[in-house]
Amino acid sequence: MRESHHLRNKIILAMVLYLTVIGIAVNIFLYTYLLASVSAKAERLDRMNLEAVKTRLDRDFAAIFSLAVLCANDPSVIRAVSRRDRSYQESLMDSLEAQDKMNAYLRVSQVGSYVDKLILSGGENLFVQAQSRQGGEIADQDRLRTLPLYAEYSSGDGRWAAGAGPSISILAGRNWDSYAIFFPVWGYNNRAEGFIYVETGLDLVTDVFREYALLPGLKATVADGESFISATGKLVSGSNGPGGLHALADGMRFRRDKRSFRLDILPLENSRLILYNEVDITELRQDDRDVFYTILVVILSSLLAAAGLGLTLSFILTRPIQRLISRIKKIGENDFSCDPEIGKSRDEIGQIGRAVNEMSDSITRLLVEMEESFRRQKTTEIALLQTRINPHFLYNTLDSIQWMAKIQKNTGIADITRSLINLLRNIAGGSDDLITLEEELRLLDDYTAVMSIRFMGIFSLENRIGQSLYQYLIPKLTLQPLVENAIIHGIAPSGVFGSIVLEGRLEDSFLILTVEDSGMGIGEEKLKNILDTEAKKGGASLNTIGVKNVDQRLKLLYGEGAGLGFKSEPGKYTKAIVRLPARAAGKEGEDAP
Repeated sequence: MRESHHLRNKIILAMVLYLTVIGIAVNIFLYTYLLASVSAKAERLDRMNLEAVKTRLDRDFAAIFSLAVLCANDPSVIRAVSRRDRSYQESLMDSLEAQDKMNAYLRVSQVGSYVDKLILSGGENLFVQAQSRQGGEIADQDRLRTLPLYAEYSSGDGRWAAGAGPSISILAGRNWDSYAIFFPVWGYNNRAEGFIYVETGLDLVTDVFREYALLPGLKATVADGESFISATGKLVSGSNGPGGLHALADGMRFRRDKRSFRLDILPLENSRLILYNEVDITELRQDDRDVFYTILVVILSSLLAAAGLGLTLSFILTRPIQRLISRIKKIGENDFSCDPEIGKSRDEIGQIGRAVNEMSDSITRLLVEMEESFRRQKTTEIALLQTRINPHFLYNTLDSIQWMAKIQKNTGIADITRSLINLLRNIAGGSDDLITLEEELRLLDDYTAVMSIRFMGIFSLENRIGQSLYQYLIPKLTLQPLVENAIIHGIAPSGVFGSIVLEGRLEDSFLILTVEDSGMGIGEEKLKNILDTEAKKGGASLNTIGVKNVDQRLKLLYGEGAGLGFKSEPGKYTKAIVRLPARAAGKEGEDAP
């Protein structure tokens, strides 16, 4: 009896010590790792949100700058500030035309809803205001020249100036602030004859801040760091500012009011504003303490569990346990057959044995059920993948748009909508169908109509294929990727008008089609590997069928004798050559004569 108690005590002591050492070591490591991981992830998340705010604001400020550039370079605006030898009526007409162009640019600007003032000023008499968010006054012309930003612009020798400061709008008496740009208008004599003034409310910034509630410490300061944009869209300076944050460094940690903070800093591009984000890490440390207490509870629970387990295992060390261990090992080796011997005894060991046998049966049934569940799940997933939006909904909607455009006599929208309807209807059935060359050319006409609008008529398409070849069959979307490649990679990068020429001929029993563009051309090294380039998914293309896919489809359909070839001379031309068996419609499987 004394030996039994001694053995039991040894088992209990060994398990408690072992689990204590392992538990403390593992939990200390886990605690340290979790703290570092949580802090790093929280910092990355804050940084990602700050980057998102920066990207959004950079885009909006760039749109303001683009609005000023477009207005300053419009011929009507330049004519309004440049002409001297004109009557009062001519001057008035030039001013109205310039105002119309400024209104048009303002309407299509993505930040147009935030623009308070859009003004053209030149000489002593020219002062034109667009229809912006705030109404105009005659006094605006004098207010402009009292702005500190105007003094900076005037001393800049024709350079533009931008920054945050007081507004000239009718709300100026209410301490209204704004972000403004002075941009020069160069006249016919190559001198700055006037300027474009664009003024936006600071709600352009605060509206973005409201969308990112996860950054409560986010501020935007001017470049000198002495004032910042408040939540009401005003510039606040002095002791009400960010507390001299401009003197701190990105990532610096500091304490204020018995709380710990981390400072993230990101300057905006070309707007003279800087984003500051004060992250209160005191609450994060409070969460760290909660993690520590949780781990401490886990350690104590592990010690109690170890003591209880040691007591239980020390009672009986008999053969049934060894047999039970052997059975469990077999289960670990994926042998789920039952062993009646381990459940014969009526004591606890027998109950465990019977439970192990029941577990083996349950695992066997569970595996069967899991296999069946997996099969049903895959069937469901396949069904979901096969689900598609009804294309007739898109056709009918686009058709409605086309008729609305016709009713309103907007032939441009009607024509482009009709081309888009034809394109969607042709590609809806996939790209593996065989169609006649005539149908492929019609599809190509619709595609080039859309692309001509997109690229502002920078190219022309000339079809020199004789009508005698129109009834020959080719895979759908064979020529379209080649024409798209010629537009995007050949003509568009050159920056000049280019042409695309289609030609075709019969050569022995093969149909030869060529697509030649007058674009950038392709270097010899790149030309060798052009058929190894994958099509980009999710890009601006009509489909994901690239040059490599076209070549592979032709070879799969017609064998190695078919496929694509290329010829090019950098700076002059690129020619894509399609080679496939000549088979006329209605004679599939038969070569052409």
